[in-house]
Amino acid sequence: MKELRDEIDKIDVQIVSLFNQRMEIAGQIALEKQKNGLPVENSAREAEVLANVASMAEQKEYCKKVYHTILEVSKEYQRELIK
Repeated sequence: MKELRDEIDKIDVQIVSLFNQRMEIAGQIALEKQKNGLPVENSAREAEVLANVASMAEQKEYCKKVYHTILEVSKEYQRELIK
């Protein structure tokens, strides 16, 4: 069990690093949206992202749930940045 948990811990380090990168880019996108007068919400893009990640995942529905949360957090972050 310890070895498996150690593997999960290593994966979590990678996930957090990638999450940080994703949020940095989401922040840059927020500034572009603000500059161009675009809304934070983009349901077509969200649907595209969800379909794309689901197509790559073995556990499609669970992956979509995770990404739905990531998208919500990204939008919240973008709203905060462009207040």
